[in-house]
Amino acid sequence: MSDLTDWVEEQALENLRFHIQSAELIAKEANTTLTLLLAGVGGASAYVVKLLEPDHPGWLLAAAVAFGISLLCLSGWLIHGCMKIEAIHAPTNEPRNIFQPTFSLESIKEVEFENLQQRIDETAARNARVADRLNRIRLCALLTPLIAAAVGLVSRLF
Repeated sequence: MSDLTDWVEEQALENLRFHIQSAELIAKEANTTLTLLLAGVGGASAYVVKLLEPDHPGWLLAAAVAFGISLLCLSGWLIHGCMKIEAIHAPTNEPRNIFQPTFSLESIKEVEFENLQQRIDETAARNARVADRLNRIRLCALLTPLIAAAVGLVSRLF
């Protein structure tokens, strides 16, 4: 049984480490996306300032403002939904939890497998939730020019 528990422990730890690396990758992707969104906000802001000068059409100003606000809202959603600091489980348990001299090593490992599986499940669920939000935000970013065009069109008509 010792070979089996050793092998299961090794596989489980590798699995949890993979999920932790995935969380790091998702965080990096969120940071990159935020950088791009904020660069767009900066560009839209500069364009709005330029359009505040006389002899520029109001519909274009409205479209530029809508573009910037849309990107700013997506940035807020990204920060709130993907970049908030959340607990990520460590691959191994703390010594005070696993040092139980009254129990056999095999029985401690069996209980620890259940704990490890719970950590894997929670980390995988967190990654799936954050990755889904990040994907939704990126897809919504594609709609930003359409929102700006619609606002500009409505502004021009009225």
